[in-house]
Amino acid sequence: MMPFAGFAPDIVPTADGVLPACMNIVPTLKGLKGIPSAIDTALPALASECRGIVLARKLDGSTRAIAGTQTKLYDGTSGTSWTDVSRAGNYIGGAENLWRFCQFGDATIATNRTDAMQASTAGAFADIATAPKASIVETVSGFVMAFDTSDGTYGDSPDRWWCSALYDHTSWTPSIATQAATGRLVDSPGNIRAGKRLGSQIVVYKERSMYLGTYQGAPIIWSWQLIPGEIGALSQECVVDIGVAHIFVSHDDIYLYDGSRPVSIGAPLKEWFFAGDLNQTYKYRTKGVHDRVNSVVYFFYPSKNGGGEVDSYIAYNYKSQKWGYGMMTIQVMAEYISGSVTYDTITGSWTYDTMPAIAYDSPFWLAASPILAFVNTANKVQTLTGISGSSSITTGDIGDDDLYSTLTKVRLQAIKAPTSATLTHYTRPTLGGTLVTRTSSSLTDGKFDVLWSARWHRLKIDFTGDYEITAFDPKAVADGVN
Repeated sequence: MMPFAGFAPDIVPTADGVLPACMNIVPTLKGLKGIPSAIDTALPALASECRGIVLARKLDGSTRAIAGTQTKLYDGTSGTSWTDVSRAGNYIGGAENLWRFCQFGDATIATNRTDAMQASTAGAFADIATAPKASIVETVSGFVMAFDTSDGTYGDSPDRWWCSALYDHTSWTPSIATQAATGRLVDSPGNIRAGKRLGSQIVVYKERSMYLGTYQGAPIIWSWQLIPGEIGALSQECVVDIGVAHIFVSHDDIYLYDGSRPVSIGAPLKEWFFAGDLNQTYKYRTKGVHDRVNSVVYFFYPSKNGGGEVDSYIAYNYKSQKWGYGMMTIQVMAEYISGSVTYDTITGSWTYDTMPAIAYDSPFWLAASPILAFVNTANKVQTLTGISGSSSITTGDIGDDDLYSTLTKVRLQAIKAPTSATLTHYTRPTLGGTLVTRTSSSLTDGKFDVLWSARWHRLKIDFTGDYEITAFDPKAVADGVN
């Protein structure tokens, strides 16, 4: 058996197990699966485009779902309706200004850089009077941190950082006594694009540089170390915190940073991604999210031919170190906590035939389980918890430059078999030649039957339904040398 090596369009196509093409594939610890389909939540559509959504956890473990449009903030904690929790007078926002959030104790902090920074422990949000306007907020070591700011004293300061008073998100006037402070990061050019906690430290990203911030106490408060190399991040949404490290999209590669040095993880696809499929005009719209249950980081991005909409994704399993790819159009991503719904506690008029098509082993059925959710182009929150729809993999080239071989069958190793699968067999006389479609066959008894002689063979397998595959075994008989 030949184990699947994941989506790797930049790797030579004769390497064992590589997939030069795939669609709607997610890498698992053991192999590959189709991405779950989208299922509607009970929340109605938002009134307009969603500019940010968060599930905030309070100190008692309860959660609060907050979503923002250009002019309003809404609370969807009930799971069935949106409650307007905007400040009096609503918000101005901007053409593409995003809402970004952090949680400080029981207080949910929201910012969009155009309006005053907001806070709420329950009910409506209100201005934090002394806080700067900011593009980015984050909590670390007892502080709320703000980046890329504007305020009445220093004006527009895209390279400036602020921290609130220690353990007080309402106090921002610089003071040694309270440890509220501000400063600029000027050892490298550009504005601050992202700021994410890493343990007790914080990592700040510009487009082509990174700083590691460490709390020092008064009078220094925070010290900043410039990380060597011209590596940065495209935006706040391009940096995903997986707990022990950040995985992020830079201007020309994808990296993992654990506090020591950034390590490239994008080699199997970075040329295809950055020089090919990523829309360079709208690349700042790329949005990452962490599927903690499955150890997968997704980056949803605007494709080159998509007109600026976020319509595609790449997915990285950081335990198996494999990639996947697919297409799905979203506005924003968020982690979502499902309610305590189980097969035993279903109420209402659901029957076996009318239940949503959710896999039996989906996190949806686990009480308060984190699952992936997104807001679609109809402003509706959906979860990625349904049965996988259509997906496919395309193998690399199997064969030899001189030797003809007859491919007789292809056996598929599956931990969970798909509902159905169809193999399409392609051949070509040379690696640089044109692929010619030969035969197709359906999965029967764990294998596909084929019969064709060629120097090089390539296989595409189309799947429906949930599955997990680990390897394949193409059986070929040598014909002779030509």
